[in-house]
Amino acid sequence: MSIRRREVLALGVASLAFTVGGCSPFAVARSKKKRKVRKYLSGLDGVTSVEMYVSPNLMSDDRWSVTVNLKDDPAQDSVLAIVRDARNEVVELVDSDEVGIEVRWVQGTTSMSCNLPMNDPEKAVSTAMKVVSSEIESVGLTEERITLRYNEVQALPDDFILPKTSPIASVGSLETEQDVRVNSLYCVITHSSGVDLTSVPLKKVLDAVPSDKRSDGAFVRLDAADVVNHRPGLVVNGLGKYEDGVDVSSAAAVLATVLGNQTLERVELGTQINDDYESKSVTFGMKSGAVVGKGDPPEQGAPILAAAQQAAASSS
Repeated sequence: MSIRRREVLALGVASLAFTVGGCSPFAVARSKKKRKVRKYLSGLDGVTSVEMYVSPNLMSDDRWSVTVNLKDDPAQDSVLAIVRDARNEVVELVDSDEVGIEVRWVQGTTSMSCNLPMNDPEKAVSTAMKVVSSEIESVGLTEERITLRYNEVQALPDDFILPKTSPIASVGSLETEQDVRVNSLYCVITHSSGVDLTSVPLKKVLDAVPSDKRSDGAFVRLDAADVVNHRPGLVVNGLGKYEDGVDVSSAAAVLATVLGNQTLERVELGTQINDDYESKSVTFGMKSGAVVGKGDPPEQGAPILAAAQQAAASSS
């Protein structure tokens, strides 16, 4: 029998003895650990409050969820010290590696949050703090990505897409995501793999979506590495009602804007998402700016492609 299991069983027996008095040794031990954690974190520079939630587990380590709130506009050195050292110290204090810490603060008018653990949090946080501006509503850092959520705009700025040379778009192995609502249309851009997305005419794509299609659930997603083939891809949803299928004229208007683009390798044009979070779509593979084949399914893709090519030729 493992040492951990023997300890748990022994404490379990002891717990039964104390239950009548309402003083479980597990609860006592957790309370002591909570006090130690709160005392340690509250003593760190810039910390205004600490919130904790413990999910007990008799057969393995308890899971600790800790939120550390900082004063507004904290010194960068104070924030970096916390994201560098706080989690390791709490792991020692509670004797559990199942510790998640969220550090929150406001910088200027931007809400900031950093979820630990994550690789090289100091680099990620210091880089994120440098790009904060009044246009950015919030910045979230996690183990997998940095998310920049912007205030709503009526038109996408010409230089909105981050270049691959931007420090915030190339922080180690982290993905960087830009989220923005443009004239009621939700737009997400995901940067990774050193791909430069700046050549994609995203502003034209957004402008091409008809105003009557900008309903709840309509969105545009531009990925440096999409979930299907891990290549640069564009997804536009909201081009028709689910029950009617993809609207040819709306889809053609969008596809026409990206014909000739050398970056995109996949374009997916879909309907509104239904109550079951499903969408009907038509997909086009692209190579060197041209569509390969007639789309998938071809019977739906062919008329969209023909109309898009005609529109592109007329505008050139």
